[in-house]
Amino acid sequence: MSRIVVAKNAGFCFGVARAVDTVNETVGKFDHIYTYGELIHNKDVIADLEKKGIRVTEDLDAVPRDQSTVIVIRSHGVSKAVYDKIRERGFDVLDLTCPFVARIHKRVIEAGDTPVVIIGTENHPEVAGIKGWAQGEVYVAGSAEEAKKLPRLEHALVVAQTTITHKLWDEVVEVLNERSETLDLFNSICDTTQKRQKEAVELAQVSDIVLVVGGRHSSNTEKLYQLCKSHCEKTYYIDNIAQLPLEKVTNHVIISIVAGASTPDWLIREVKTLMSDVEKVVDTTQDTEEQEVVSTEQEQSQANEDFMAEIEKSFVYIKRGQIVTGTVVQISDSEICVNIGYKSDGIIKKENLTAAGDENPMDLFKVGDEIEAEVVTLNDGEGNVVLSRKSIESKLKWKELVESLDESAVYTVKVDKVVKGGVLAKLDGYDAFIPASQLSLRYVEDLSEFVGQDLEVNIIEADKRQRRFVLSHKNILKAQAEEQEKKLYDTFKKGDKVTGKVKRLTDFGAFVDIGGVDGLLHITDISWVKIKHPSDVLKVGDDIEVQILNVDPEKKRISLGLKQLSPKPWDLVPEKYLVGDTVEGTVVRIMPFGAFVSLEPTIDGLVHISQVTNRRLEKVEEELRIGDKVTAKIMEVNPAKKRISLSIRALMDEPEKPVKQETDSKQKEERFHYEIPPVEEATSSLADFFPKMDTDDSQDEE
Repeated sequence: MSRIVVAKNAGFCFGVARAVDTVNETVGKFDHIYTYGELIHNKDVIADLEKKGIRVTEDLDAVPRDQSTVIVIRSHGVSKAVYDKIRERGFDVLDLTCPFVARIHKRVIEAGDTPVVIIGTENHPEVAGIKGWAQGEVYVAGSAEEAKKLPRLEHALVVAQTTITHKLWDEVVEVLNERSETLDLFNSICDTTQKRQKEAVELAQVSDIVLVVGGRHSSNTEKLYQLCKSHCEKTYYIDNIAQLPLEKVTNHVIISIVAGASTPDWLIREVKTLMSDVEKVVDTTQDTEEQEVVSTEQEQSQANEDFMAEIEKSFVYIKRGQIVTGTVVQISDSEICVNIGYKSDGIIKKENLTAAGDENPMDLFKVGDEIEAEVVTLNDGEGNVVLSRKSIESKLKWKELVESLDESAVYTVKVDKVVKGGVLAKLDGYDAFIPASQLSLRYVEDLSEFVGQDLEVNIIEADKRQRRFVLSHKNILKAQAEEQEKKLYDTFKKGDKVTGKVKRLTDFGAFVDIGGVDGLLHITDISWVKIKHPSDVLKVGDDIEVQILNVDPEKKRISLGLKQLSPKPWDLVPEKYLVGDTVEGTVVRIMPFGAFVSLEPTIDGLVHISQVTNRRLEKVEEELRIGDKVTAKIMEVNPAKKRISLSIRALMDEPEKPVKQETDSKQKEERFHYEIPPVEEATSSLADFFPKMDTDDSQDEE
């Protein structure tokens, strides 16, 4: 018969489990929930979250600025730049960074400008997040060979990706020690990862088949596969039950199931169940917390097993949280020992005996009294069962309190301390948690500023499992802000002039705080001159005076105008541009009938083709080009029609009339003018002007 052994450290680690549980609990508290990157490296879990409306994004600019949107930081953590971007976009943040990863971030920040070397995978999201907190040079080494290529460092802080192996850490550190004078080593490999890897190796060494269950993109699952493969040839990497190597199962084999930190319990159970259903395979995995991996070489005799079975039958079976009844067998000033019929006695410490925890046990009970208590843990390290009376009293009081609570009521609590993801307080003596996202209407960097403050809150959830309340101060602030907004909207009237501060610039305009309410100054209402972006005129933090163009209290919208407080450019034309003045401008457009010259933004004048030069033109382009600087004379100004007529020709000298040609004609006429004298005065005839013809020649020709 074959045996199936499931690793004790298989499945979600603390950080992943916390992230998945918290995100599921967040469903319904926000209109939109986005995780920055996949919450875990498991496609089935991601698909399940998507069905609940939880989306994945890696581009915060692509997330719509809708109301009640939260960005979830996964357990891998992110860089400082991502937090800054979330704040800039105005989203709520749910920080689920694994505490082990957060420790690395803190250590890197404390290092200041000291060079940091991260041992891990360059493109892993955890490594990218760590790099984003470094203030000096930062390097990544994924192997000893990569470490040899790093520059020599006088001093450096060395940290590790939490999921790497100790073997890799040792190999890289050895190289770095040879290339650096001093190293500040911070071995940040997760304790759970260490245990998971150690157990995987132990199982692989005694197994015939090892199934490594987890997503293909999971770094820690990949390392588990590599470790198991080095000790067991028949190691298979699967991320769903369809990949199970059922044909490999034969008699007399030990099948071990190992899973990464991103593998859900239900997938592990499916794999175990399917393997157990295969013919000749028996599931020998125990469900008790005390299960240990036992070497197959050590077998107990059937007689011993039967003997132990009989002993076990004489004991009752208990579990955590169970209410048991027993008899007091021993009392001291600090504790009570109770026989509860289990193989070990139960111990109730003084602090767990009553709600206050300050009563002397000897004043309350005596030997032989029957007592009721709750099982806290099965083993206190010395073999005793830890019991508590305090939790029973607390549960009774809790039940009364929860049944009488009004979740719409406003309570006042004092903040005691800061914890991961929020602050703690007390509500009628019970622990109360206020998430960071419920402390303020805006992102708060340092939660310690709330410690010692009295806050008005209401209850958003009663956590029965942990017997604590989840409170919200944000809801109170939101209600107060809405009331204040309503009053403010009533004070604003169309046409009013108000002073505000520019809070944010967008492609379509600027948001201006005008006294507790944001108004939109559209890009078309910023200037009479067309601009490409609001930043051409404004910058964040500017104090400006604007005019209220429209108020819509129902939609909570206020439209503002800046250009409306200055005169239109054409209104000033009659004063600035007078007929007969000489002006300078730039040719901006050419038409068949003339050229348009820009005198100033939004003010153009027309030079008609007849006024371009003092000669006849077929085309304006014969004299002018777009971009030419010209000087012209104002011939006409018509503000009503927004028209200014210009003339370049008017500033040119008119060509002189062809006087010289007339003179030449006269001279020519005089030069060839002859006066015919009177008949009586003539001394010659016309024949004198022609030579006499030779008579002989004439005859010859004849």
